[in-house]
This record gives sequence, C-alpha cells and structure tokens, in this order.
Amino acid sequence: MASLGHAGRHDGDAAASPWRRLGADSPDGWLGTRELPGYRAGALIVRLADLPAVDPAHLYLDVMRLGDDGHIDETLSGPCAALPHGQPLDARSRFVRVVAELLRHAADARRGLAGLAPAVSLLRDGGIDGPQLALAAQQLDAASSEDALAATLAQMLVLSLGEEEALGTLDTLLARLLPNAVAGDTLVEQVGLLLRCVGRFQARRRLREATDFELLPTPELLGL
Repeated sequence: MASLGHAGRHDGDAAASPWRRLGADSPDGWLGTRELPGYRAGALIVRLADLPAVDPAHLYLDVMRLGDDGHIDETLSGPCAALPHGQPLDARSRFVRVVAELLRHAADARRGLAGLAPAVSLLRDGGIDGPQLALAAQQLDAASSEDALAATLAQMLVLSLGEEEALGTLDTLLARLLPNAVAGDTLVEQVGLLLRCVGRFQARRRLREATDFELLPTPELLGL
C-alpha cells in the first residue's frame, strides 16, 4: 500500500507556496505542486497527475481514501476530461478542492469508496461548474450511508450559515416538521433526524427551502 508521504511527494515544493493551507489541529490542506495540486479533506485525498501515456490531452485524477494508519486503502482513478492541459492553474486547484470537500464524508470508514464511482466519473467528465456538481451530490446522497450524509449536510450548513445560525435553522425546521421529537444537541444529530423524517431524497430540498442555500461546496463558498 502507498503511504500518505508518497501521496504528498511534492510537499517540499508546496510548503513555500501561498496556496498551501494546513491547520495546526487538522490534517486538511494542500498537497502536490501548483501545476499538479492535491487536497486532503479528512481521510480523503484528491490530486491531479500528468500521465501522457494514459491520456496525452488531459490530466489524470486520483481519489484516495486513507485508513486509520495513514496508508491509502482505496483509490478511484481515471483521465479527467474536464481538465485539458491548457486549463489555468487556478482552475486545477479549484477542481481538486471542491471535489475533495464534496467527497469528504461520503467515503466513510464502513463503506469506503464503494458506490461513489458514478459521481466521481461525472465530475471527471463534466467538471464542477454548472449542474454537474448538483447532479454528483444527488448521486452521493443515494450512495452514502445515513451518517455520512448527515455529516456532509451539517458541514455545508456550517459553511453556509455559521454554526449558531445553522443550529437555529434546524431547530425551527424540525419544530415545524416534528414538534414532539427530541433531535439531540449537535447539528449532525439534528440533520440525522431530518433524514429519518423526510428521507435522504427530500432532505436537501427541505434544507434548501429553509436556508436559501444549495448546500454545495462551490469555489465561492470555499473562498477560492
């Protein structure tokens, strides 16, 4: 198995680059180089490679899930038709960061990358602009475990509203839908109750109506 150190083999180049951001208490951050960036989101790494023998016209995308030991347990890889060689460098960084954040919780420890290939293929082929991102999110909603989906939606709520407003929004929504239910103290517990109440296919619509946000990790939401 490959190690995280191998996945970040260009860390020395990236350490001096302004696009690298690593929190002191988080493994999240940029990997690779400006030309071939990667991003780690939790236990997931998304990175680009240049493999002309595989596809001379486009970059290559690796999606990797790390195990508890920091080694790569699973990989989804393939040519990335959305990123031809002439694509600007900033577009490459935006792509890997958005894909990593979209997949952050979907690849949970129990299911791994199982079932995520259609969404990853959609993003590789169509990119992250336009309707592709929402379509990929819908596919991930169906493929993810309930716990993983609750964590994904909770994270997007915090990014969109902030934690305090997100909690208040869920309190109001659940009080209307389930006035006698006890949701729990955390945002993830509240979102989990919503999922059990309306089902995973309706959860995004209900949250969209309550927040006026799409709850997708767009470049703008991530500050890119």
